[in-house]
Parts: sequence; structure tokens; C-alpha cells
Amino acid sequence: MSSRLPRVSVVIATFNRPQLLVRLLGELAEQTLPADDYEVVVVDDGSTPPARAALEGLRVGCELRVEEQPNRGAAVARHKGIVTARGEILVVLDDDMRVGRDFLEQHARRHEPGSRKVVIGCIEPDPGVKMPLFERWHAAKIAERNARFASGADRPSGSALYTGNVSMRRRDYLAAGGFDPTLGHSEDVELGLRLEKGGAAFEFCAEAVSLHDSDHTSLERWRARAARYGAFDRKIARKHPDLPRANPWRFLFELNPVSRPLMAMTIAAPSLSKPLGLLAYGASTGLASLGLEKAALAGTNLVFGLDYFRGLREDAGSLRTSLAEIAAFAARHLLSAGRGALLLRGLDEIRADQAAMRRYEQKYGHAAPSSGHLAADLVQKIGLQELAGYRLMRALRDAGLTVAAKTVSRSMRHAFGSDIHWDAELSPGVMLVHGFGLAISHAAQVGPGCILFQNVTLGMGTDPQTRQTGAPTLEANVHVGPGATLIGPITVGAGSKIMGGVVLTRSVPAHSVVAAPEPEVRRRAETANLTAADGPLHASRG
Repeated sequence: MSSRLPRVSVVIATFNRPQLLVRLLGELAEQTLPADDYEVVVVDDGSTPPARAALEGLRVGCELRVEEQPNRGAAVARHKGIVTARGEILVVLDDDMRVGRDFLEQHARRHEPGSRKVVIGCIEPDPGVKMPLFERWHAAKIAERNARFASGADRPSGSALYTGNVSMRRRDYLAAGGFDPTLGHSEDVELGLRLEKGGAAFEFCAEAVSLHDSDHTSLERWRARAARYGAFDRKIARKHPDLPRANPWRFLFELNPVSRPLMAMTIAAPSLSKPLGLLAYGASTGLASLGLEKAALAGTNLVFGLDYFRGLREDAGSLRTSLAEIAAFAARHLLSAGRGALLLRGLDEIRADQAAMRRYEQKYGHAAPSSGHLAADLVQKIGLQELAGYRLMRALRDAGLTVAAKTVSRSMRHAFGSDIHWDAELSPGVMLVHGFGLAISHAAQVGPGCILFQNVTLGMGTDPQTRQTGAPTLEANVHVGPGATLIGPITVGAGSKIMGGVVLTRSVPAHSVVAAPEPEVRRRAETANLTAADGPLHASRG
């Protein structure tokens, strides 16, 4: 074992896939990342015969370690590999993936010093593999997600974590508590929710591509897996009752009107899902044979839903419990999510902004301190006025009142000379000092406790190395001084200070100070000897 610690640890859990594992290790041996910068940790989850036998004599260049355990599931295996890993950055891969030569380099370069990112890689189907219809459906779902992330239509969050291709800092994983060994499915999503709650920032990397060489060929096992997802998603919802998107009953309200009665039948009588699913899948394969792939995938989606709700209902134990949980979800997250609730949420966020302003005044002192009354502060404090306009604009947009939201947006431009896009994410508890002349892109993210002075720009741009397009992410408690310009998909680490006049196009680690170059100061020539190079003269009075 080398005395030099690798920067990256690749963790692979494997079970009875020796040929796919050997192929993946061969591709990891050809990485553009220097061999002493990474290690590979394979955890054999009780393979028969043991995976170690297939790896004898294999040369991979980097350090390769093989851990073994009885068959206890992928979550336990991955956790064991991560605990023994030595790198600060973890890259978690499934054993049935294929990767290009720059795969690890693409992941590693996203983790700037001091950042707390979870980087979701791009999973694509292996074009050389002929997949059954249900696996083509799975590939299509992943492709839809990738397209939404790449276009900016959707932002990765904790629920997007997928252990087939993801990277994060080891300390963030351990601080979050690691994979829950009691979960047989969706343990990656549940970990993602805890990482998100802990302050990690999620990012999609379209260049970190892995090809999925699926060996799933059994329809029966695929349907059983769908039911297990339903059951374990319910367990996750019970761990995270504060997160509506973690509640699997939400899907019942998101279904199209054609599918909803069938899912309701499954909830009432779970045994119906099996024959209904067989009929639907048979019809779907028939459509696929006629070249109607889109319709075939829609039918397969119906089959997955039937089995998913069967698992959900069976885990609930009874129809009465299921109906009670559906009613509770509707009461808490749907009936309370009307337009009035959105405006109340905006008001709560404004109060958080006011509290941040008062903390700032108490820390630094202020000639005209806050009165403590929200109405009075909204009259007196320009920065709070602008944040209130932003919060109102967002609430109106989310309520579907687009014209009203645009009216607020235009009013803010005229009143403050600022352009804050309604898709920009300004966390509750930020502060705007003076507030005039701000330009904040739709893709910008500003964490809690951040302070932005006047004439700050958080703009879209393209990273010259990765060609990734995006806008800045400010982690918690970042201060950005007057006239600073931050461009592109960069991350400013928590607690950093960007001084006035800085132009920043690259990420900086946490607790950094970034200052502009000192201006040149020289003695001005005598008035009688001024030249054009010395600058303009004021016109003399006469």
C-alpha cells in the first residue's frame, strides 16, 4: 500500500458478476487521472464463487483492494468500502457500468477545494446491449432525467442520488450517517435526502458518462423489484415526514386521469396488480413489435405503477391505513398548498430575511437600526423591500399568477434598477445591502446567511475547461462586496468573502477571501503640464 493518500476512492459493490467487474476494472485502469491519484475498493457481497478468484493476476495500475462480506446487500457493501476508503472524494459505481478514460477526471474536477458537492453522473444505456422492453423503459426514464438536468429545466436534489454513478466527499457521507442498512431499496435516495438536509449542493455532470450494461432479463424479477421500491419508499417517507417529495402517495395525485383508477384498484385489492400488469405488459410488447415504441413505453410505465402501488399497499398493511395516509398527505401538502399558503410561505421567508438583517446590524452596528417591526422595516430598508418583491414574485409565479408575477418583476427593475430572475434560488435569511443594480441569473443559487451589496452580478457563463454552462452557487454565509461580478458554473465555499470590484470566473474553497488587484496610484502632474494621458480637465469657469 502506498504511503501517499489517493485523492479519489472508487467504491464498487459486486455480487455474482465477475466478467462485468473485470471489464470495469480494466476501463478504470486506463483513466487519464494519474494512477497514484486514485484507488479502487471492491466489496464482494457474498459472490459464489468469490470475486477475488476472477481478479487474480489482474493489473490495474492504481491500488486495488478487495473486501469481502457475507451477502448483506449493496447498501452494507458500499458502506464497508467507503469506511475503508482513503481518498477524500468518493466515486460510487455499479459493477455493470462501463466508463470512458476521462470518467474519474470529470468527477474529480467538480470537487473544488472546500466545496460540498454531490455530483450526479450521466448514465446512458450501452448501445451494444439488446434490452427487453422493461429495461428500455428504465433507460428512457433516466434519459428524460438527464435531459432535464442538462437543459436546466430541473435541478438535481437529494432524491436524484443514484449509486450507479455519483461522487461526493467522504466526510460528507460519514457526517450524514452513511447508507441505512435497513433499506433494501432506495437507500441511495434516502442518503441523498440526508445529504441535502446537511447542506450538500447537488450538481449534474453530463461529461461523467457511464454506460449501463444491464443484465436484467426476467420480467418477474423486474416486477418484484418495482413492488419493493414502493414498500421501501414508504419506509423512507416515515423517516422524512417533513419532505413532501419523499412521500410515495404523492404519485397518486400526479398520475394522469386514465391511470389513476387502476392504481386505486390496486390499493383497494393488491392482488389485482399481477393479472392487470400481465395484460398491460402483453399489450405493450405487441405495440413494440409494431414499432410503436412510445406507446409501448407508456404501457410499461403503467405496469411499473401497478406493482409499485401494490408494494406500497402491502407495506401499509391494510386499506384503512393506506386511506388514512393518503388523506393525511392530501390535507398537509395539497389542501394547504393553495395560493394563500404560497403567500404565507413567502411571508415566512421575508421574516427570515428580516432576522438576517437584524443579526447583521447587531454584529456590525448601524446608524439607523431596525425597528423590529416588519411593516416599519419594509418601509425603511431598501434591501428588505427588494427581497420582499422577489419573494412575492416567486409566490405569485408558483400560484400560477404569471402576469402578476411579471408585473412585480418589471416594477423591481424600475424601482431598484435590479434584475433578479424568479427562478434564481435565494434561500430565506439572505441580506441585500443598498440593493441597487443587482443582476442575478435564473440558475444562480444563494445560500442562507449570504450578504450581497449593490451592483453585484451572478451571471450565466461557460466553464472554459468543462464547457459546462451555469451560474454561480454561493454556499452559506458568503459576503459579496459592491460591484463584484461572478460568472459561470462556479461555487463559492461557505463563509467566503468576495471583495468589491472582483471579477470571478472560477470556484473558491470555503472561508476564502478574494480581493481585486490594488489600483495604481501616482502623483498627478501639475495643471500647467497636463497631457491627454493625465486625463480630462474640468472646464474652467469664466
